[in-house]
Amino acid sequence: MSVSRIFAEADKAGKEVAELTSGLVKFNSAHPEGRTDEVVHYIAGYLDKHGIEHEVHAQDPKKPNIVAKLHGKSKNKILWVGHIDVVPEGKPEAWNYPAYDGVIKEGIVHGRGSSDMKGSCAAALVSARILSRMRLPHPVELWFTADEEIGGGAGARWLAESGRLKGDVCVIGDGNGGGKDHPSIDLGCKGGAQTRLISKGKTAHGSTPYQGDNAIMKLIKVIPEVYKIGNFKLDLPKELDKPIRDSVKFYLADAKTPDHQKHVRRLYNYPTVTCNIIHGGVKINVVPDYAEAEFDIRLTPGASVSAVRKEIDRLVKAAGVPDVEVIAGRENHAKASGKLSDQAGFYEDPNTQFAKQFSKTISKATGKKPSVKILTGGTDGISTSKIAGIPSLGYGTSISGVAHQPNEYITIENLILGIKIYGAFPYMYKP
Repeated sequence: MSVSRIFAEADKAGKEVAELTSGLVKFNSAHPEGRTDEVVHYIAGYLDKHGIEHEVHAQDPKKPNIVAKLHGKSKNKILWVGHIDVVPEGKPEAWNYPAYDGVIKEGIVHGRGSSDMKGSCAAALVSARILSRMRLPHPVELWFTADEEIGGGAGARWLAESGRLKGDVCVIGDGNGGGKDHPSIDLGCKGGAQTRLISKGKTAHGSTPYQGDNAIMKLIKVIPEVYKIGNFKLDLPKELDKPIRDSVKFYLADAKTPDHQKHVRRLYNYPTVTCNIIHGGVKINVVPDYAEAEFDIRLTPGASVSAVRKEIDRLVKAAGVPDVEVIAGRENHAKASGKLSDQAGFYEDPNTQFAKQFSKTISKATGKKPSVKILTGGTDGISTSKIAGIPSLGYGTSISGVAHQPNEYITIENLILGIKIYGAFPYMYKP
C-alpha cells in the first residue's frame, strides 16, 4: 500500500519536480569555483516549506553540503547521496537555450546540470517530501554534496573522512539508470590514474630556435607513448566478468558507429586514456623551456592503480626523450586503506540482499528487471563505499550521452521515475 501511494504521488508531481530541477539549474555551481552555497540555500528553502529537518555541513563556506533527515522506526539508516556541483558550460553559442535558464519545454528541462545531476537531486527532494508525510520503516538521510566533479574534496570525501556519513546502505543518485526502457543498477564505477607529464628544455629567441631546447616538441614525442597504456590488459576480479559483459551490452545500445562499438567492447578490460589539458609557452617568439600535459586515465574497479602507473613509467622511459618526468596526478577518487588502497573505483557484489532488494524496487517501478553495470565515470560512491564503508549502489535519472555536453537536458518522465525508486526503496529494504 505504501509503495502504491508513493507511485501515485510521484505521478502527480511532474510539474513540481520539473520546476524544482529548473530552479536548481538556475544557480551556477560550475567549477572551477564550484560554489554550492546558493544551491544549498534554495534546497533548505524547499525543505523548510515542507517541514523537513535538515543540517548544513561545510568544510569550505562557499561549498556547503546539506542533508535532509527523515525519521523511521528501525535503526537501519538508508542514505541517498547526490551532488549539486556541475562542470563548466563551455561556449554559450553551443547551447540552444542559455545554460542556466532552466527552460522547461515539451516534457524536458534544459540546462547545465539538469541531467548530471540536479534533476536527480530534485527527484530525491520530492521523494523526501512524500516520505515526510508517511510512517517510515527505516530512517533516511538525503545528502546533497559539493565537489563531486573534482573528487569530493569539500563534499562526500570530506563528509566520509570526518565520519559524517553513517548508514547501513547507500543509494547513489548519479549516473544513467536507463529510464523505463533499459533500467539498470550501477554496481560501482571506474576510478582513475590521472597522470601529468612535465617537460623541461631551454629557452631561446624564436628566430634562432636551434639555440634552445623546445619543451613542447618533447611533449609531442612522448604523448603518443602514454596513449599506449590503452593497450594494457587489466587484471580484474573474476566476479566482474558478467557485470562487465552486461555493462558492454548496455553501452553498445548507444554506440552509433562501428568505431564507437569497437571502443565500447574494450571499455572495461583496458584503461581509457585521453590527453585533455596542455600548457606550454609564454610568447610566440620565445622557445618554451617548460610544458606539461595532463591525462585522464580511467580504470575498471578492482584494477591495480600501481600496476598501471608502473607501465606508464616504463612507456615514458622507453621513449628515450630527456628531461620529461611523469607525475601522478590528483586522483579523481578517494583512497581507502588496506587492500582497497591500490584498487581503482569501487563495486558491490550483485548477489547481496541489498542489491536484490534494490533491483526489485526498480523492477516494480519500471515493470522490467534491471541489468547491472559499472559506470564509466566516477561518483561519490567511491567515498561512501571505500572510506565510509557503506555498501553503495547507484541509480540515476540522467540521459545517456548528454552529461558534460552542450544542450544537456532531462526528461520529466525520468524524474518521475526517480521519485518512485528513491521513495519506494525504504519500504522494499529488509535488513
